[in-house]
Amino acid sequence: MKLRLSEYNPVWKKEFTKLQTFLSSILADLVIDIKHIGSTSVETLWAKPIIDIDIVYNKNFPEIKKILEANNYLYEGEKGIKDRHAFKRLKDDFYEHHLYVILENSESLLNHINLKRALQNNQKSRIVYNDLKKKLITQNNIDRELYTKSKTSLIQSILKEESLMKSIVLAGGCFWGVEAYFKQLNGVVATEVGYINGNGSPTYQKVSEGSGHAEAVLIRYDEDMISLKKILDHLFNIIDPTAINQQGNDKGIQYRTGIYNYAQEQFLFITNYISVRQKEYSLPITLELKTDLTFFPAEDKHQNYLEKNKNGYCHINLSTYKNVE
Repeated sequence: MKLRLSEYNPVWKKEFTKLQTFLSSILADLVIDIKHIGSTSVETLWAKPIIDIDIVYNKNFPEIKKILEANNYLYEGEKGIKDRHAFKRLKDDFYEHHLYVILENSESLLNHINLKRALQNNQKSRIVYNDLKKKLITQNNIDRELYTKSKTSLIQSILKEESLMKSIVLAGGCFWGVEAYFKQLNGVVATEVGYINGNGSPTYQKVSEGSGHAEAVLIRYDEDMISLKKILDHLFNIIDPTAINQQGNDKGIQYRTGIYNYAQEQFLFITNYISVRQKEYSLPITLELKTDLTFFPAEDKHQNYLEKNKNGYCHINLSTYKNVE
């Protein structure tokens, strides 16, 4: 069968949700998580129109296998990849998908998660990855093994870049000022302004007209020089975390505050941090916390805006970074 490649289709997210609901119902508390991974899980990526799913477990694999086989899945073995068990759907009652039962904290699982997160945060990597897949399909659309192997070096390069620097996405009102503030900090290696957590592929105009995205800043940082706690200290230094859809004079849903695309292992620390800081405020903290989202870079004119426009508008007192110990 010829290899297929399709542009991103929002239907993939909806079909995964149906599969996730079904798998959760039959596997109940035997598994830790059910994750949508692979190219169909990242907005704007072209992909083979097949949904890839990781069922994460830490014990009871024989029982999981038995239940899946009783529900029309064929066990296909590890296929040469340790701790990853492949299953094939025998009926066509769901969208076409690949199912993997994969051990918690295994190298395969971490690579799947890290590659997805790297592609979600980096539009340049998404473009390069798309271009390579289109080229491979054009050259040879029948050799699946060649197609897979040809992507390996690029994937390894993306994973290496992801491992070298930590990243997180922060929203704190107008992204011009938030970016300018964080660029001052030792340990912040790179910044990029953009949009996150809305509907469709945004532009500044669409966001202003109510696409639902937040103006945000992708921050890459060296953990040896600046900790996540210190980054959060600085975020709280420049926002009113109790305000709803407003920071400074700017009002609108795009100016809400939030913390996005954190690594899953950072979630507990972030929630504990917010819980401690809540004691300082009489009103509830309203920061949005969401991960597993696609970050869309803003137009070039918005990148490093206050460097290009020395008298440009800023709702933040940039010098207050000195007050954070």
